[in-house]
Amino acid sequence: MYRFFHRNRKRQAMVCILLHSLVSILWSDEDGNSQFYRSGLSPEGAVVYQQKLTDRAEQTRYLGLSQMIDRLEQDNRLNIIPSNFPKIAIYFDARIAPGLCTQTELIANVIKFLEIRGYGKAELSLVTFHLDDVTRQKLKNECPRYPIITSKDDKYFHPDWFHDSPMPPAMGDRAELLIKYPRNAKARLDSERKSYLPACLFLDETYWINLAIAKDDYYIGIDGAISNVTLNASGNSQRFREDFTMGAATAIEILAIPEFWEKHLFSVIDLSEIQIAGGPDFNAEFIRQEPLLLLSKNPVFLDFHAMGILGEKRSRSKLKEKSSTETNLFKFAKELGLGTAPSSKTVKLTIPR
Repeated sequence: MYRFFHRNRKRQAMVCILLHSLVSILWSDEDGNSQFYRSGLSPEGAVVYQQKLTDRAEQTRYLGLSQMIDRLEQDNRLNIIPSNFPKIAIYFDARIAPGLCTQTELIANVIKFLEIRGYGKAELSLVTFHLDDVTRQKLKNECPRYPIITSKDDKYFHPDWFHDSPMPPAMGDRAELLIKYPRNAKARLDSERKSYLPACLFLDETYWINLAIAKDDYYIGIDGAISNVTLNASGNSQRFREDFTMGAATAIEILAIPEFWEKHLFSVIDLSEIQIAGGPDFNAEFIRQEPLLLLSKNPVFLDFHAMGILGEKRSRSKLKEKSSTETNLFKFAKELGLGTAPSSKTVKLTIPR
């Protein structure tokens, strides 16, 4: 389970060593100005906020979301304003758009909340690994002021931040490397080991918000908040996707990098449309609806609760039962100090009338 992450060319450290810093306690001053953001490791962080949406009206969804963020801040003594968190990258899932993906309305509502807190074009960016033209245009219409960063942009990756593994690339990723290095076998072979990380989410003064959807995943259990910003956001990572052990282990190891983990503000899973089987590819036959938003400062707990809801939907459709407590994703998260998922609790909120 132990492989290497690189922070720079002169340093490499095993994940078990890197995680030493995660045992330290979240420290804040009296105004909630976090100096070290140990997301989800305090007792207050072991919570998943659940909001039932009474209708699909935009105002209802905004009120539900803002109430959840307000409660998160209150419980964890946080104050999400530019002086505390200077820049924020909002990562969203558009891999299989226009199929199941993060709804642009949710992205717009997060931006609206942050604008009220004083954030603007200079402080916010929208980030996703891949973006089709239709979704890009829709985002430009909904959020015209804000830059969109994808893996095609130079600022998405950083040469010093990658996950290293001898596992060979998947066919599609190998083809991309052949196109990139047609006459340089040495560079190609070197790159085949590396899965570059979405460094634009955490370098410098940037913090990140994770907007995910939930799909059943045959190999890792759930394609949700964890995979959204790890396997699905990194380059040359399809090699891990069809392995029951390596997929979950790699996702958790990436999430556990202290510099990455500490910059996480919160994650949201929108369950208004979920896929209960056939993932991680899109399969419309297994799409179901559940008018719920889930939010947590710990994506491990978020995925655990979302997988429970997926399990209920699978049971109603007479599909094979899957146990979240036996899923490697959550076992590895516990081993690496990211929390014991079954011990987390749900706090149900109600939109005020």
